[in-house]
Amino acid sequence: MKIFVLNLPRATERLRTMRERLTALGLEAEVLPAVEGARLDRARLPAGTEPGLSSGELGCYLSHVRFWETVVEQGLPAAIILEDDVLLDPALLEVAQAALALDYPVDAVRLSALRPVRGITLGALPGGRRLVLPNKNPSGTQGYLVTQAGARRLLATLPVPRAPIDTTLDAYWKHDLYVPVVTPAVVEEDSTIASSIQGRFGSGRRKTLVRHLAQVTEAQRRKLRVFLLARRLQRRSRAADQAK
Repeated sequence: MKIFVLNLPRATERLRTMRERLTALGLEAEVLPAVEGARLDRARLPAGTEPGLSSGELGCYLSHVRFWETVVEQGLPAAIILEDDVLLDPALLEVAQAALALDYPVDAVRLSALRPVRGITLGALPGGRRLVLPNKNPSGTQGYLVTQAGARRLLATLPVPRAPIDTTLDAYWKHDLYVPVVTPAVVEEDSTIASSIQGRFGSGRRKTLVRHLAQVTEAQRRKLRVFLLARRLQRRSRAADQAK
């Protein structure tokens, strides 16, 4: 499975460190130049782009769109994207391949998570790990894989930055996408490296009773929707097995 590392051309030290970490695991990766958000002409962004996103968030989102486009253009059955400030588990590739071998029609599989993973278990993975369809936000895009069909669906469904990329993937259930997560993670954020994204979108919003109630309602709606998506995934997997 092909691996890409998302890297700003000016971040040479990050790239050097990532190459060393990949080489230590016997892995190779293609560098995918990241979009420099500060250099974007906001007047030329896609219609519907959220104006409150920071330059870093816009650049990050469009960089991931570039990854999906690359997967489609190169005709890759599946590929992994890694941000350039991550730590890698030696079982990274084995676990990613095992997740696909479960034969669910997934669009993407998140290999990292910044928050505890809660949801419906779809299957067991090497090293005591599980593939889980999350009903709470795992957050983070430090590492994930997409399938060819998934990259096409992501491009068709989520081409416009309306929220940070991890928030958008957290909301997969709103878009009829299948985006489970591996837990425990095989890709982790390196806390010793400062993030290049500052000013998190929505971080300054005041907490109000109305907003709290809306969040509670959405959490309940999400649990139901994820349950139904998991049922559909399982039915499709069984149907595929029977057709073999």
